[in-house]
Amino acid sequence: MRIGHWKCWWLVVLLLVVLAGCVKMEVQESTSAPGETMPSTESDSVTTPPAGKMYELELTMKGSEALVLEFGQEFRDSGAEAWGWDAASGSEKISVEVQITGTVDSQTLGCYTLTYSASYQGIEKSLQRTVTVVDTTAPVITLVPDPEGSYLLPGEVYQEAGFSATDACDGDLTDWVVVRSDGDRMVYQVADSSGNQTTVYRQLIVDDPIPPVLELDGELEIEIFVGGFWQEPGFSAADNVDGDLTGMVQVSGTVDPNTAGEYVLTYEVVDGFGNVATAQRRVCVKAATPPVVVEPNGKVIYLTFDDGPSEYTERLLKILAKYDVKATFFVINTDYMHLIDDIVAGGHSIALHTKSHRYQKIYASEEAFFEDLYALQDIVYDRSGVMTTLMRFPGGSSNRVSKKYCVGIMSRLIKSVQDRGFVFFDWNVDSDDAGSANTADAVFQNVKDGVKGKQYSVVLQHDTRKYSVEAVEKIILWGLENGYTFLPLDSSSPTCHHSWVAN
Repeated sequence: MRIGHWKCWWLVVLLLVVLAGCVKMEVQESTSAPGETMPSTESDSVTTPPAGKMYELELTMKGSEALVLEFGQEFRDSGAEAWGWDAASGSEKISVEVQITGTVDSQTLGCYTLTYSASYQGIEKSLQRTVTVVDTTAPVITLVPDPEGSYLLPGEVYQEAGFSATDACDGDLTDWVVVRSDGDRMVYQVADSSGNQTTVYRQLIVDDPIPPVLELDGELEIEIFVGGFWQEPGFSAADNVDGDLTGMVQVSGTVDPNTAGEYVLTYEVVDGFGNVATAQRRVCVKAATPPVVVEPNGKVIYLTFDDGPSEYTERLLKILAKYDVKATFFVINTDYMHLIDDIVAGGHSIALHTKSHRYQKIYASEEAFFEDLYALQDIVYDRSGVMTTLMRFPGGSSNRVSKKYCVGIMSRLIKSVQDRGFVFFDWNVDSDDAGSANTADAVFQNVKDGVKGKQYSVVLQHDTRKYSVEAVEKIILWGLENGYTFLPLDSSSPTCHHSWVAN
């Protein structure tokens, strides 16, 4: 009889079920005690005791199932405990030995497993504990201290004093330290194989105790004469950090070249760190030493002519040359300055009478007077090559008109011109050719009368007056006939200063 395909399939399924049951029974029987039935195995390793004789086994782990242990830390296992008893009779619990398998090496990173096992009356149980050895401790960086009192100049590269790095797990990490500069500190960083990082800082002392170098050009002690030219010789300043500080130098004190005295100039410069450098220069403004006046031997006449050169000066020079007589010309700035060369070439003395000869201008102040006087001195020098210091005040040192423009100026000027090295001359014989004597005869008579009885005579005339020039020849002839010598003025000649000063 032919059976359908579906019936065959059912027979196969039934056969597999029977076989499976047999296999399960054989396994249970192989793990059971003689005459006992092995209970079923649960996921917590508890075996159900056979019916009629129920045994119990209890396995308990002390502490956590998962532990984290720091590298190098001593591991102390809290262990486990096990108890067995007859559940059916209610007997007391009996302590059961627990077997431990597995070890923990705290000197090696990793995950370790400890297994706790116990067996009682054929019942077996086991539990597991995981111990993970980790490294969470950062490395230690130790810096070698800088020498006491050391510092770093701005911009200077730090010279490393030294450092070391150690790690509990990795050991010496000195070669792995990364060093960088961060402003006024050094930064040291290192990380171990577990990623633990350490950063330490070395604070740098940035300082500049070095002051700038301040140098003065020229001499530290300078002497000039009153009225002499004064100009700061110069200076320079440089700093090891800030560089050129010349423009930052402050100068205190002044020099008045027109007033005799000792002046102190103080130079000071400060760098960016507050370091100060100073220097001093002493300037002595000395009054010129007055020349020694030498009184001439015999009877001497000094012919002097003011306010020229003029249209009559050339005629005058010819008269003087005719008798080989030397005179002195107190010049101002006129349209006949070309004649100065002839004056000097004729052996005459050239002297100053101010450039403008304008009272309201030159006697307005001392500064105005010397500005005018020096201007004329330059003109004469440019024309003749003679730097003359002989001079005469317009109106003489005793003039009263100056008071109208500046009270007391003549008293001050008399001292100032001598301090500046000028030799000023007044006169002791006045021809009055600028006054009432307006003819050659009148001029001659005034001079002759004034000269009589004097060992030396400084005669005042003006070569701007024709009649005064015409009187010169008669004066020379009379003088020679009466034993007089005619000389030009120089710095050692009698100055004939007026004994009274009206202002």
